[in-house]
Amino acid sequence: MRPTAILKTALAAIALAAGASAAASAECVRLTNIHGFSVIDDTHVVLNGGASHQYLVTTAFRCPDLRWGMQIGTTFARNATICSPIGEYLVSDDGWRCPIDSIEEVEDLETARALVEARAEAEAEHQD
Repeated sequence: MRPTAILKTALAAIALAAGASAAASAECVRLTNIHGFSVIDDTHVVLNGGASHQYLVTTAFRCPDLRWGMQIGTTFARNATICSPIGEYLVSDDGWRCPIDSIEEVEDLETARALVEARAEAEAEHQD
C-alpha cells in the first residue's frame, strides 16, 4: 500500500518533538498540516505540523531505516484524526513499513527526547 502523504525534509531539518506513550492512547489525536519530521531513535519520530503542532510517533518495533531516509511516508493524510493507530504505518525511503504503536501531541523536540529517555529509564528499572 502506497502512503497517502509523503513527508520530505533535508538531513539538516529542524528537529522537533516530545514524549511518547508506552501504549497506544485511547484519546484521538488530530494531526494538522504534517510537512516534516525528526528522528529521535529507531522507534521514535516526531512529525512536524508547524510551530505549535508536533506529534511523537512510537513504532511497534525498531525501524532503523528511518534514521537514514531523506523522506518518510505515512498511511494517513497530512490532516487526519487518529483515534487508534492500529493499521497505520510509517514508511521509510526504501519502502520498509513500520507499524505505529502510538501517536501523541508534544510541545517540542527537547520535551520529546526527555520523555523518551525517562520512559527508557523507567523500563530499565522495572526490568531490574
